[in-house]
Amino acid sequence: MINYKLFPDFFSFSGRIASVIILFIIIGCQTSPNKVSTGEHIVSDSTLIQINVDPDGEESYAFDSLIDDISYIKLETNDDCLIGNIHQILCSKDYIFIMDVFVANAVYCFDKQGHFVRRIGKIGQGPGEYTRLFKMCLTSDQKQIVLYDWKYLHYYDLNGKHIKDVTPDFDVYDIELGNEDFLAGFRASGIGDGDSQRRMLSVYDKDLKLIYREFPTFYNKTFHLDDGMIPLRSFGNNIYINKPWTHSIYRIEKECCYERYRINIVNGGYPEIQDGMDGDTYLRIVGTKFCIRDYAILKDYALFYFSKNGVTWTPFVIYSHKTKKTYKCNGRYYNPLFFAHSPGNTPIVCYDKETVLIPQSASSVMRMKEQIYNSPLINDSKLMQLYDGLTEDSNPVLFLLHIKSI
Repeated sequence: MINYKLFPDFFSFSGRIASVIILFIIIGCQTSPNKVSTGEHIVSDSTLIQINVDPDGEESYAFDSLIDDISYIKLETNDDCLIGNIHQILCSKDYIFIMDVFVANAVYCFDKQGHFVRRIGKIGQGPGEYTRLFKMCLTSDQKQIVLYDWKYLHYYDLNGKHIKDVTPDFDVYDIELGNEDFLAGFRASGIGDGDSQRRMLSVYDKDLKLIYREFPTFYNKTFHLDDGMIPLRSFGNNIYINKPWTHSIYRIEKECCYERYRINIVNGGYPEIQDGMDGDTYLRIVGTKFCIRDYAILKDYALFYFSKNGVTWTPFVIYSHKTKKTYKCNGRYYNPLFFAHSPGNTPIVCYDKETVLIPQSASSVMRMKEQIYNSPLINDSKLMQLYDGLTEDSNPVLFLLHIKSI
């Protein structure tokens, strides 16, 4: 691991950010099963945290003041595990699973040292074989991995042995598993009878029978635009959804869902979708705003990344559950390895309770070689390990960012 000391926080501000907080309070909710109606399964109470953020606020911190350790995992590169584009990453106790949807249409399993172990499933029409992958999930006990290919849920153990195939009676493109007794599914265009009843979120019991649906689709005659994020996310044993084109994040449970975080950004945030507005017009407006890009919820911290046209780095904020304070990064750093902070188009992954995993292409790492070698903060032996055998055609490098105790 590469360690650094805390650096002073006297750098000039160059970014804008927002914040969030986590409360793990389980509230029972009484709802009738199999109902489909707007708002009946959304619980609002005092646990909702509203965060007011001024992107141009003065108080901010350098990377080195927020992240006290950064290390990396070089993924083995050979003909059996060539990764074209990482769509999703999962971490279990012993393994890292990489899904490449767009190039290889495959799921690769690596150990925590980056050695290739096996491939999970294969393309085909038989048992345990898939067509076009959409999502992968771990069961709550982390003993099985599930691949979803639109038509089937393919279950395997972590050694790659096929267990079963399940044919769901729903038409969604994103799923998450919840505590072995329910499943959440998402489709931006909605599911339901008639346009007025179409809902984006559907929740099913362990037998895949509908429990409830929520969130009316934003699709209409002129607007058919997704926000580019994987909406359903799993952190710990909880499932979350960032409602598309909003800064509201909900926790999904079997009988209801809770709005946990709402970020109010001064002069920013996603604008309301107006009647008759098309996707191109909306994107032009969004491009001028400061909007949420991705997030990760850890045991003691919450990270939120943001984006805006013209900003050359990815602004982020760390919220500490211990201090109940928000720490905004200003984009300044001493250690050049912090170039790897940006998640790109791959969702952020929790590696452990205080560490997030962010992949970077080998070509990106190669471009930073000269700057990294010229830094007195990087140990030479670590640099040799990082660049030994690395080429622009190598598999991605996974960077682990450990959050400082704040």
